[in-house]
Amino acid sequence: MSRIILAAVAFFILVLPEAVQAQQWYRAESEHFILYSEDSEQDTLEFVQDLERLDEVLSLFTGVGNDARLPESSKLTVFRFGETSDMSALAAGNRNSGVGGFFIPRATGAVAFVPRQQNRRRGRSRGQDMPSEMQLDPRGVLFHEYVHYFMFQHRDAPYPLWYSEGFAELFSNLEFNEDHFVIGDVPTARSASLATVSIDLEATFDPPPGRDRYYVARTYAHGWLIASHLNLNPERRGQMGAYMQGIAEGLPRMEAAARAFGDLDVLEAELEEFRQGRARILRVPYAVAAEPAVEIRRLTEAEEAQMDLMIRSKRGVDETEAERLVGVARGLVERYPDSVAVLLAATEAEFDARNYDEAEALAQRAMAIDPESTGAAIYYADVALRRSFEDPAQYAEARRRFAAANNMEVDHAYPLYGYYMAHLLDPAVEPDEDATLALEAAFSYAAYDRDVRQALVHWLLTENRVEDARVVGAEWIDGQGEGQCVIRKMYDQFAEGNTAPLLEQVRPDHPGEYLDEAARDAEREEFEALITEYDCEQD
Repeated sequence: MSRIILAAVAFFILVLPEAVQAQQWYRAESEHFILYSEDSEQDTLEFVQDLERLDEVLSLFTGVGNDARLPESSKLTVFRFGETSDMSALAAGNRNSGVGGFFIPRATGAVAFVPRQQNRRRGRSRGQDMPSEMQLDPRGVLFHEYVHYFMFQHRDAPYPLWYSEGFAELFSNLEFNEDHFVIGDVPTARSASLATVSIDLEATFDPPPGRDRYYVARTYAHGWLIASHLNLNPERRGQMGAYMQGIAEGLPRMEAAARAFGDLDVLEAELEEFRQGRARILRVPYAVAAEPAVEIRRLTEAEEAQMDLMIRSKRGVDETEAERLVGVARGLVERYPDSVAVLLAATEAEFDARNYDEAEALAQRAMAIDPESTGAAIYYADVALRRSFEDPAQYAEARRRFAAANNMEVDHAYPLYGYYMAHLLDPAVEPDEDATLALEAAFSYAAYDRDVRQALVHWLLTENRVEDARVVGAEWIDGQGEGQCVIRKMYDQFAEGNTAPLLEQVRPDHPGEYLDEAARDAEREEFEALITEYDCEQD
């Protein structure tokens, strides 16, 4: 049942062509990013350097990030190619859906997809294309989503939605110059809302159930305005931390706001003056003058050949596309039998199609060529976990394989998470201390992964650490949706001693169970019944 809570994948959609033309593909790697770019070498270099500057700016503003080096597996992998309309075909199957790029946070490796350029003007016969000035800036959307990724990675806290989105908007249109960056300009996409919608702090901080006509404006545009005011105004700096502390303590939202911000009428007047005035622009020197270090190279023939398969697999496929990609993958393996990149892409395709014998054999081939391939070792272990749904004897094998993958890369989140899950799901064992330590370590490396977060919330609840669970699971509680309403009421029941409903709801599913369509349908129906039972239906 727990998958219903997580059904909204953290998946920001921007928009890719039906086929990727593999020409001039480069791979650039920096301290925090891996970029695959179908572009010139110079533009590829400059793009990844801008991403590193963004990470530097976030570290400067938040005081976190640079003090602890993240593991290699926590680098964000970005695929950059095509036009904006090409992204829609990849993300939504519709080139005119308005998607401009997207981001998927996963413990196996977070990925983002952005176009190399906005749509080119095509004349009247292609009138569905928007004028360039009205299109979302692909770089800006990626910047926005990376802020979410960064904050979950470095400073996990019960961020209210208006602040989470507003803070991300603050960094979406950074301007990088030779020796300084510029922050604070109004995001173009939010200017109309800022011009027409007045400030209402109660409607923003504690909105009523459901979404009214101003929900998006208050969440994004007013969120940007408040985040700018709290971060760029020295007199208000630090107050947001006090506000989140109040929320973490369980204070009502308006009470927490009054304690942190003081007289809310004064704050509202300041924000209304700000809304009708000029943006606060700051020009700040870089903390490090040197250009960010980048290793860049042209892809090999085999690596270029598998890019389309890799991109579509990393984006995620349905059952029909998974079957189609298997044929592509097998053809590539025939052409490039000794390429680890091709073998890994083919392993993922076979795994997605639930061809576990074939996936296992390919993973073993990849490890024979490259014994240090953590990616192959992870698929090798995941195959055993998937098989355990029908063959419980595979749980022990999954634990052994995940432990071996962990020994290859001790700070990779997924083998640690998989090791824990192979304990939790096994009816013959209980998660021991090693397993729970593995889960906590996985969360420290991949707090952005919803499955890892859910597993930790469940474990905290089994330990009766309900307040810690509330903080870690804040994203499923803070909000006006029917699902959040159900979970909030279940938390209240848990605190009163009725622990079973919440524990059952947040307990992670077996991945084999979730793949069963009938089980998914039953899960959805059961959760819809809970919405009615808990009086959480919205008009």
